[in-house]
Amino acid sequence: MNQITMDKTTMNKTEEKTKAAKKIYRFKFSELFLIKLKEFSRIHRFDDVLVFKDNWDIWCDENVLGIKNETESLKTQGYEGDCMVKMYKSVRYYFKNKSTKKKDVKKRCQYIGLDPDFRDAIDEHIVGITVRQELKPKDGYINFIDNTKYSDLIKLESLRLAAYDFNKKDIFEKIKKTYKNRYFTIQSK
Repeated sequence: MNQITMDKTTMNKTEEKTKAAKKIYRFKFSELFLIKLKEFSRIHRFDDVLVFKDNWDIWCDENVLGIKNETESLKTQGYEGDCMVKMYKSVRYYFKNKSTKKKDVKKRCQYIGLDPDFRDAIDEHIVGITVRQELKPKDGYINFIDNTKYSDLIKLESLRLAAYDFNKKDIFEKIKKTYKNRYFTIQSK
């Protein structure tokens, strides 16, 4: 084997390892199956508990193949829970209670982004610590905030955002949201 072929096979193996090591924290249904679940919950929105459960059992009997395919799909993604319980809870407690009214469009305020140096520090932390230790985004964010290496940057960014009339809660929500979004972006690369 020549050097180029060895490099390509080594790169393919590392790509496969990173894909296998990618953890999923929120398992979603496929679009087609999601439409079926939403339709069921829309139809049976006002049923009482027992009638809803009976209709759910009937619906499950009629959609065995779709449920089987969706269960297999979730399992291959790494879902370890009971898929039927996940489906039932989604239909009973989430889709059924979701409002169908369209919300009024609010006027958006001017977007104020984080400083590029601060975003670079977030990226450095994610690549250096969070991904290597396989921390959840939440735990990585807590580690970032508690890390003394970044405390001066956090204070400086907080002061900069406070100048734009952000309150303390909004500042930390913005930093948290940015951290989690960048975590997801870096992990998916």
